[in-house]
Amino acid sequence: MVTYKGTDKEMKCRGGFQYELGKTYTDDGAIRCGDKGFHSCEVPFDKWNYFPPNGENRSFVCEASGTIDRSCEDSKIASSELI
Repeated sequence: MVTYKGTDKEMKCRGGFQYELGKTYTDDGAIRCGDKGFHSCEVPFDKWNYFPPNGENRSFVCEASGTIDRSCEDSKIASSELI
């Protein structure tokens, strides 16, 4: 599924994980929204709840797949795979 990912200017998420363009990421653990897995949003503007459009944060279109948990408050999901 197509999702939307926000990061800081260095392509790091709030937990400090470093992303790189063109890489595929896989997590084989228990996926829980807000806790474990690769987070992104199904609604494009929801990513701004985590990384506001301040001129430094970055936004990406991603492909989320594998195990998906939708237990967060907005359209944020956690997935076991993110491209």
